[in-house]
Amino acid sequence: MSSENSFGHFVAKNKTAVVASIAAGATAVGAYYYYQQLQQTKQTSGKEDQGEAKELEGESKSGKKKKKSKRKPQTSSAPAYPVDANGEPDLSNVAGLSEQEKDKIAVGLKDKGNEFFKSQKFHDAIQFYTLAIDVKNDPVFYSNRSACYVSLGEQEKVVEDTTAALKLKPDYSKCLLRRATANESLGNFADAMFDLSALSLYGDFNGSSVEPLLERNMNKQSMLVLKEKLEQHKPSQLPANTALASFFGIFKPETSFDNFDETSEADRTLVKALTKLYERTANGYEEADKSFSKARELYKTLLDESPDNEEMKKKAAIALEHVGIFKFLKNDPLAAHEDLKQAVEYFPRPNSYVYMALIMADKGQGEEYFENFEKALKIDPDCAAVFYHRGQMYFITQQFAEAGKDFEKAKELNDSNIFPYIQLACLTYREGKNSDSETLFSEARRKFPTAPEVPNFYAEILADQGDLAGARKQYEIAAKLENALPGIHVGVSPLIGKATLLSREPTVENFVEATELFEEACKIDPRSEQAKIGLAQLKLQQEDIDEAIALFEEAADLARSFDEKLQATTFAEASKIQKKIRADEFMSKKIDETLAAYHARGMVG
Repeated sequence: MSSENSFGHFVAKNKTAVVASIAAGATAVGAYYYYQQLQQTKQTSGKEDQGEAKELEGESKSGKKKKKSKRKPQTSSAPAYPVDANGEPDLSNVAGLSEQEKDKIAVGLKDKGNEFFKSQKFHDAIQFYTLAIDVKNDPVFYSNRSACYVSLGEQEKVVEDTTAALKLKPDYSKCLLRRATANESLGNFADAMFDLSALSLYGDFNGSSVEPLLERNMNKQSMLVLKEKLEQHKPSQLPANTALASFFGIFKPETSFDNFDETSEADRTLVKALTKLYERTANGYEEADKSFSKARELYKTLLDESPDNEEMKKKAAIALEHVGIFKFLKNDPLAAHEDLKQAVEYFPRPNSYVYMALIMADKGQGEEYFENFEKALKIDPDCAAVFYHRGQMYFITQQFAEAGKDFEKAKELNDSNIFPYIQLACLTYREGKNSDSETLFSEARRKFPTAPEVPNFYAEILADQGDLAGARKQYEIAAKLENALPGIHVGVSPLIGKATLLSREPTVENFVEATELFEEACKIDPRSEQAKIGLAQLKLQQEDIDEAIALFEEAADLARSFDEKLQATTFAEASKIQKKIRADEFMSKKIDETLAAYHARGMVG
């Protein structure tokens, strides 16, 4: 996952929306507050084992280093524990001793284990640490024995011993790190995340931040979960209705075709599909998708009977073209490509090549992307959709001069389509020409006085300039215009936009309103990934963690790109760790203490 798409990067950009949900900052996700933390544990070697031995030799029963003693270390001739005739430890009479005497014997056995550890005689060290544990159930003894298992590569036993130590001393940071490292090596990334989150909370270590360790395990866990989901091959879903309206809004509505035959079920089905597509309604998109697929099968049957019927092929090409683009929108580009190839073979149409170009762009094949636009223009030099989509690619690749030319051409060829106007205004703003951008937005507002697209996109510009109040007002205007018009235009975008802005200025009133707006957006457009993620973040702040997890997982299923799926999955997995942390009595208490401290210092709203 790139740094721009990493979870830490996301949190850094959205601190106010995340801070309360993450409690003490990094407890659930490892990004927001930075603590003094430890250096990452390296793979054990002889040199590193010796360093661990020095650490063991100086440990006290509390797990912290003692001051150096001037007393010479005990020798084997005078052990601090009872021995038999052969000089081996004899603990047969220990049970009747006082606690003070037991402590002395246990420490003596531990010290002998440390001597063996320094000599890299790990099995002998384990024997003495085990004897020490038999005498006294001390977390240090489990910790030292776990260090032996690290050196022997027995990671399961490392987890067992560090777990035993942590039951006795829950904030034993050395064991948290050691268990996290062992769990990562075992592929138990969620368990490692839990321990690293605890380390973030306690902040006992100096050195590099725990965040990279936590994010690494977060990424591994998210990748593992996402891989398992992708292997399940769940049925593809259409994207959000808002996205569908924007996508098909670029093209001239096509609700009829030549040589329509009222008696043909295939023709009637195709007309129904086209009509439903341009109704711009939620049910309409779903019905169009089904009807295009049905029309395709009907035409296939007819062409099987009359393979040389050219008029039939033209109609079948329309059906195939739309089946292909719907598959692409449902994130099945390979199947989409095959349908579009067949459509072009039957009868090449400009839109077929535009859709092919989009698939090439999705694959990162820029050369073929532009080649398909050239093919479309050979068929129809005045196809506005070609210039618009090619302008989009130039815009994305920051070839602003070329993008401007294509948007101007699209505007000239279809001056009733609002999108070239909007894109020219946004492009000019991107170039730093703010006054020109204002002029272009004003032109669009005069040309399309009731279009919600103008205030919706203008709000984004105002928000980018820091005029949050002005942006909220524009989103409110866009929402009113959207509700007044038939069909979907900008859909739930104004609701999401305003809710997001309210989240940036956290007050109780803003929090409540933002939650209501996100909930309304989810209700209106259940496939809106953005609405679900926004609502999930607010649910985390309310500590409604189960609902937040469900929303993040739904967003991951809806997301189209792998990176978007991974990001939403990461949020879900982070939330699961937060739930686990909150269920832990000791850590939950620590979180409350830390939050109280932040509140006292005015760091959390």
